[in-house]
Amino acid sequence: MFADVAALHQAMLEKKPAEFVSHYIFEPTPFVFANDFDQWISWKSELAGGIDVDPRDIVLTGSAAIGFSLNPYKHFKAYDTKSDIDCGVISPHHFDVAWRHLRKMRPQWLSLPKASREAIDIHRGNYIFAGTIATERILPILPFGGRWKAALGKMSTLDPTVNREVKLRIYKDYDALRQYHAHNISNLRNALFVGEANTELGTEN
Repeated sequence: MFADVAALHQAMLEKKPAEFVSHYIFEPTPFVFANDFDQWISWKSELAGGIDVDPRDIVLTGSAAIGFSLNPYKHFKAYDTKSDIDCGVISPHHFDVAWRHLRKMRPQWLSLPKASREAIDIHRGNYIFAGTIATERILPILPFGGRWKAALGKMSTLDPTVNREVKLRIYKDYDALRQYHAHNISNLRNALFVGEANTELGTEN
């Protein structure tokens, strides 16, 4: 998809964040599938059947999608043998079920494992407002967690994600998915603009 990280940076600077998300995350065959569209459709159809969603509502994000990490703390690290597979699942049904369940569990929150408590706190302050639920640390306590965990285990036995951890993030709708990642791209673009400005100032000095 991108020849190198410089090409990625150029695309981020040239395209508006929402357009970048559409062009490089929503529409193309993800990087990890090496332009094999049939394998991509088969793979996400298998996952969709396991988690009870439509295959069209599964989108890969992160380095598995474009070849480089968009996590600002990973400094655009290239997809490699240790990279996880991050999936966005657009499902208003599962979003509502998950959040209602977490609210009902409020009296029990203090008895949950530390990682789960911390994840819930993050959701209360950030993710829920953005219309997303990151399942990796709370999947065991969700009503559909057992089925989803089994499905993720199976995906780790199929090419091209053999022996890789597949993580799911639920989005309430496509707008939530687009806005979440567009916001991230916007922050990365701003950092790149600042970096370019500092480089020019350094050259002038």
